[in-house]
Amino acid sequence: MGNERYFKRADFSIDWPVQFLIGVTGVLLALFEVSLALWSVFYGATPLLTLIFLFWLMLHFEKFIPVFSIFVIGMTADLMFSDLLGGRATAFIIAYYYVGFRRPKLLQSDFMQIWLDFGLVVAGVMLFQLVVFSLINLAIPSLMPMMFQIGATLILFPIGYLTLFSLSSLMQKVKMLS
Repeated sequence: MGNERYFKRADFSIDWPVQFLIGVTGVLLALFEVSLALWSVFYGATPLLTLIFLFWLMLHFEKFIPVFSIFVIGMTADLMFSDLLGGRATAFIIAYYYVGFRRPKLLQSDFMQIWLDFGLVVAGVMLFQLVVFSLINLAIPSLMPMMFQIGATLILFPIGYLTLFSLSSLMQKVKMLS
């Protein structure tokens, strides 16, 4: 009985390290998104890769993505893009609650419905940023870069979503084999 404790499998059911890793991955993705802004194609309108990542996590792994992580990822993006401090973070938190509300329906629907809801999330995030920016600066910014950003994000969504879904399935298979 005394030696049995050394040969038992470790219990790794703590969520905190996973949440920390997801937060770090989101911050690194926000930094990668900022680096895309240096390319002439995406100058001023990079695709919202962090939103694709957060949407997928909110939909499939809601317990691993707390609101604080979303806030930190959004604030990192705000600081790096020199946006209104807290604008993107607040928009991401609103998207978090929207996806949380729609989650049961989306998990039972097909990919087109998920893509449509993601389109609504992207449009909502951009509209929120447009309204807040317009109210603070008393001027409407150019809408063409915003439309390009929405379009590029919606085009990249299936690629990012399926890549993340494939990686998740692969990790679950590896976890079952071990």
